[in-house]
Amino acid sequence: MTACFRQAVFVPPPVCVVAHELGFFAHVGLEVETVLIESSTDQRDRLLTDDVDAGVTAIDNLIVWNSGGGDLRVVAQIESTTPLRLVAQPSVRGLEDLRGATLGVDAPDNGFAVLLRHLLGQHGLPPGAYEFEPVGGVRERFEALRSRSIDAAWLGPPLDELAQQEGFVSLLAVEDEVPDFPGQGVVAGPTTRQAGRENLSLYLTALDTARKWLHATEDEQILDVLTRGGYGPASARAALRTRPVSLAPARAGLECVLTMRDKLGMMPDRAPGADDLYDGRPLGLELRP
Repeated sequence: MTACFRQAVFVPPPVCVVAHELGFFAHVGLEVETVLIESSTDQRDRLLTDDVDAGVTAIDNLIVWNSGGGDLRVVAQIESTTPLRLVAQPSVRGLEDLRGATLGVDAPDNGFAVLLRHLLGQHGLPPGAYEFEPVGGVRERFEALRSRSIDAAWLGPPLDELAQQEGFVSLLAVEDEVPDFPGQGVVAGPTTRQAGRENLSLYLTALDTARKWLHATEDEQILDVLTRGGYGPASARAALRTRPVSLAPARAGLECVLTMRDKLGMMPDRAPGADDLYDGRPLGLELRP
């Protein structure tokens, strides 16, 4: 008997694409429905109301989502780091040109916007030197760039590659700037982690099978599967670089997120620790060092 499992994603990540294309979800008895979301707020609401079983999202989102009493937890990390690039209009020649610019974000105070604040500060652009404009998830940011309503935004595979093909410019990459910054996590609420734990376990088993396949398979074959799943050549190669060694998150990565937010003065009153962000019971694995 096949069970239905709903995943909320901005863009299907590589392990999910592989699990779907190679039948790993079907093999464990799951029919996985992918819900493409428009913003982290949309994703949070769907998770809290059990409209979806799990979401793939920036781990930092949980800090804000749970500060109001939510009980969402990371149950797996599916990228070693995030392959995001800061992509800008063709007229932008460097980061200094972003003074006075409008930067498109999902939400100004959580997720990858926190990382963007940190990196811009490292490059001499403090808050106030630019303006954040909430426009939505990565697909919405891509369209905002194309419509010229924003000057720059984070884009990830495969949209960063498409943008550069259209003449937009890449200003920096997270992999180069903060290599220990954690990639996206699979996030689930209490209903999925308790009443739905059997299906969650099957889902994670399929993702781990995909993870192992990504490490055991020749690069050309991996690129072929990801291309079938909608990835371009550069985006598929980025997936090779960010293959996770384990689905268990690294403590150092979670602490990187927390430290970054704390230094920016953006930690909520109910400040979590690394252990508060992760529920290791579905995987049966503790945090890695």
